[in-house]
Amino acid sequence: MAGERYDQKAAAGLEGESIPGTELMTGDFARAGGSDKGSVLVPHPSNDPSEPLNWSLPWKLITAFSQLLYVWVLVCSALSLAPMFPFLGMQFHLGQQQLSLLTGLNVITLGFSNIFIVPLSNIFGRRPISIFFGLLVVLTNIWQALATTHSSFLAARACNGVVAATSETIMVQVIADMFFLHERGFWVGLYFTFYFSGAFLGPVMSGNIAAMHGWRSFFWLSVALALFVTLLLVVGFPETRWRRNPSDHTGSNSHLNNAGDPDTKLESEIHAEEAAGGQMVGKGKPSKSQWSPFQKPDSRWMTFVVRDVTTPFIVFFNPIVFWAALMLAGPANLLLVFNLTESGLFGSPAYGFSPGAVGNTNFAFFVGGIIGVLTAGPLSDWWARRATIKNNGIREAEMRLPALLPYCCFYLISHVVGAVGYQDLWHWPVIVVCGFGFCGLAVTSIPTIAIAYAVDCYKPISGEIMVVATVLKNGLGFCLSYWVFNVDAQRGWVAVYMTQFAVDMFPVLMTIPLYFFGKNLRRWTRNSDLHRMEALI
Repeated sequence: MAGERYDQKAAAGLEGESIPGTELMTGDFARAGGSDKGSVLVPHPSNDPSEPLNWSLPWKLITAFSQLLYVWVLVCSALSLAPMFPFLGMQFHLGQQQLSLLTGLNVITLGFSNIFIVPLSNIFGRRPISIFFGLLVVLTNIWQALATTHSSFLAARACNGVVAATSETIMVQVIADMFFLHERGFWVGLYFTFYFSGAFLGPVMSGNIAAMHGWRSFFWLSVALALFVTLLLVVGFPETRWRRNPSDHTGSNSHLNNAGDPDTKLESEIHAEEAAGGQMVGKGKPSKSQWSPFQKPDSRWMTFVVRDVTTPFIVFFNPIVFWAALMLAGPANLLLVFNLTESGLFGSPAYGFSPGAVGNTNFAFFVGGIIGVLTAGPLSDWWARRATIKNNGIREAEMRLPALLPYCCFYLISHVVGAVGYQDLWHWPVIVVCGFGFCGLAVTSIPTIAIAYAVDCYKPISGEIMVVATVLKNGLGFCLSYWVFNVDAQRGWVAVYMTQFAVDMFPVLMTIPLYFFGKNLRRWTRNSDLHRMEALI
């Protein structure tokens, strides 16, 4: 096939071994200057029009944006408390650390709930789990709006984190269900855009609404928004879970017959089936059964439970996955530090900002985040494409890593501005632009490149990579909510931000040896079962 191809034997070069993440591009690729036209369709689609890979573009857009809006609303309502801290402190008589734990507890439950949400969505389907948990989000927001004691409000925050956790993994599964491998990078980037936009713009809304109408009004707005996006899922989000033939993922000669038993076929038969498949791409649509509010549980439910619960723990110890998770956790938790401390700093007599004005400073995160999303993916793709052409058409996964350099520079500056700017009370535009803005730039660009690299190396476990990254990010975020104000009270803001700086710069520095030795890590794990995990879905 002309265009971009992956040939494991040829990609291995003189070594005679296949290394996932090393791809041989055809001569057409090099002559076209790296064009992606004619990419091989992986996974290989069937000719069933109801298979999500075959849906027409309008149906894919309706489905994806229904889920993306759902993600935005859930994140917005969960991670927007910071500008309301003065009101909540007066209402419940809370100190700074108690206030930060209102966010920290929500963050920790957001992360760890995905350990059971992922198998639930694999067993019962993406649609019913999303709708069911969306209704629970409505109820927990009502609970937050009506809470009259600190303990009740704290419990509501914890429960909201549990049910809002669908925002962190189901969209990633939907992307894998509906889009081919060469399309997933764009949609993962778009997912990060909606996710972090909720965290960026939510505080803007909460601060202004609380200042004008009281803090409970924000949660009533969250109730209305959560109800709206849940109803949107009912009418615009069909089921995307699809049971695939393992050969569509692996290209092996082992097919399943109608009884579900292995059926060894001749190579000529397999090629004939593959040639026949793919004719319905872009022409299909959801079937009536995919709109059902209840999906028949997968008969392999026990396999999913074992796989989805154990695999993240196994994947956690993979050096490349662990590095990518840290590269997501670092920028996200720097954002959390700014989020936890912005109200105390700008609401102090030194600045005298109102809660609404504190919320408006979060526009800087949003602007920086949009710049990061628009530039990180294209820059890393361009850099990898350029390096591939120079390497005679052989692409290595590590070729995209140099694109991290400019974003890591902005990331470093953001830490320094937070440390010294907070300590010495710099002019607020400097803190907002170079601290908040550069942090927003880093929080969308660095994870986009790092997660894309990990997925290049281990495509079949893209969902598990996100689970590991989410759990690590939110676990560290919960720890932050404990020590930020204790360290500030004892040693000042420089100690807070430089501690965060030390933690965050470790994976950044590890990018250098990873660039040179990452292929060796991939070679050592080339025979791992991780490369065959997707065959179970």
